[in-house]
Amino acid sequence: MDDKTSRRRELRLLQQESVWLQKGLFALRKADTMHEKVSELRGEEEMEPYNVGHGAGSLPLSDIEDAMEEHIESLMKTVKEMRRSLR
Repeated sequence: MDDKTSRRRELRLLQQESVWLQKGLFALRKADTMHEKVSELRGEEEMEPYNVGHGAGSLPLSDIEDAMEEHIESLMKTVKEMRRSLR
């Protein structure tokens, strides 16, 4: 496999990674929306933040979403730069 072919393959894989992360982000947002609806249905005036447990603690879902958004943006920037260099 020559260098250009290898770089095109890497580009496709980075694009696929970005697509899957975007789908995951969409799913997290849908879960958060459902959490809000359940809270409204229960008549809760103040909704508890949606936290995701891990190990000894938990993380707010919003922090995970923010981190994913930053990573997706970084991937898209890399993909854009690779496309330019492959022309």
